[in-house]
Amino acid sequence: SENNKRRLLDIKILPIMVGSIKTDREEAFGRLLSPYLCDRGVFTVVSSDFCHWGQRFNYTPQPSSSSHPVNEIHEYIAALDKRGMDLIELQRPGAFADYLRECSNTICGRHPIAVWMHSIQASMLTHDVRFVSYDQSEKARSVRDNSVSYASAVARVAMFDG
Repeated sequence: SENNKRRLLDIKILPIMVGSIKTDREEAFGRLLSPYLCDRGVFTVVSSDFCHWGQRFNYTPQPSSSSHPVNEIHEYIAALDKRGMDLIELQRPGAFADYLRECSNTICGRHPIAVWMHSIQASMLTHDVRFVSYDQSEKARSVRDNSVSYASAVARVAMFDG
């Protein structure tokens, strides 16, 4: 309807780009953005590539038979990415930083994700964060393969804060 079209025209989009910054800057920028995420009319879309796996990316960790119940490399990559995605959904920037140090996952969007997580953490409202999409460019099965993962999450202030 015409009314819905007008509402769509009222949507404002603010793209924010974040380069490689130190952890203390991630937290500081997160605090600066926090007031904008406290508005119940704002939702956030975060989209990032995740694991860059393969010799081309100089990152080829593989599952050990005892530590990961997966058969294929692409399943290991998905499990590795899911660990990071779970921490993002839990809104735990410190745990996400620990995860990155532990596994060295090659998430190029790690800095903007951390800024975003710190902004949510600094706000006084509860946020609902959910990953809505995940895919891999190739289902890696051997060390000769290369793969890049992609994930998208949506966040908004929870309808019932608390």
